[in-house]
Amino acid sequence: MFERWLRKLGLDPQSRQRAREQAALIEQLIDTCDRRLRLLPGYQDALAPGMRISQTYLSSLMSQLPPVLELSLPSFSRDPRLGLLFSGPASLLELLESSETLREFFLSASNGDEAWALLAMQRSETGRFGVSMENGELRSDVAQVVVSFDGHRLMVPSPSQEAFLQRSGAHALDVLSAVIARRLSLMEQSRQLLESEQARLQLRRLALQSEGCTVVDGQADDDLPDSVAGVDARLAELKPQLAELRSHAGLEGTLDVVRQVLERPEDYFCVQTVTLRLNRMGIKVEGDDEGATDLMLEEVVLGKLQPIRRALVPVRVRRDDIAELRRQFGQG
Repeated sequence: MFERWLRKLGLDPQSRQRAREQAALIEQLIDTCDRRLRLLPGYQDALAPGMRISQTYLSSLMSQLPPVLELSLPSFSRDPRLGLLFSGPASLLELLESSETLREFFLSASNGDEAWALLAMQRSETGRFGVSMENGELRSDVAQVVVSFDGHRLMVPSPSQEAFLQRSGAHALDVLSAVIARRLSLMEQSRQLLESEQARLQLRRLALQSEGCTVVDGQADDDLPDSVAGVDARLAELKPQLAELRSHAGLEGTLDVVRQVLERPEDYFCVQTVTLRLNRMGIKVEGDDEGATDLMLEEVVLGKLQPIRRALVPVRVRRDDIAELRRQFGQG
């Protein structure tokens, strides 16, 4: 009875431990975003509900990842996805040997000979005109879209699938912290740019209203209105934008931005399923092309201001697979 009462009040050992862990996570978040927030009384209480929401949400994202991809030489013949993500075995070997996180993982004997990790890439699509067979005719002016991947990175290598899922959830919280820091930075940049434009508009208005008045502007003023009415209209547009940005410029406003993101993480960190039907050359195809492969990816979208997109695939690699690739495609 007494233990149940303690749990209800959050005073039992497990609840106190969870509270300490959450407080530590908030401190890590503050280190990433703005350490001055510690000057505000009650910042922990303000961010605690959002931190719980974000932890629950980010943990659920791991269940959306596509099937695990084995990074090995035999996989190029078994799994067509590998040939679409890499230009060839030599390209795969370059990634595996240049990954500092993977190297550090295998330096520890306690981690074993197998690593589960998250492969992140940048997807790009390029339009071109190519050769294609249509209705029995060979045409050289067919519009095509070529999908390619670059910027490959291996993250959170782990000794087991369970450890990988746990580490991925923690890493996702680190990424969300970086998203918040970037949002704060972009908002501050926007505020400074709008304030600069406002000052230039006010000078332009003065010049238009005063005969013989010349304003020396170090910036090109071709983009500024050439009438008082036009200047006033643009100043009216800037006023509410600046008012909102200035409200977030102080510590209280910064704390409010951090709290808003934590309480609505799905607006700033979401995972979207993308399925691409590609032939072996990475060209998008439609219909029942026998040589096509359905490449399913999860793409993470980070931020609302200038969002960043990254394709994600869980992977597995063994020491022996790296050694085989090195024997076949290593230099020297």
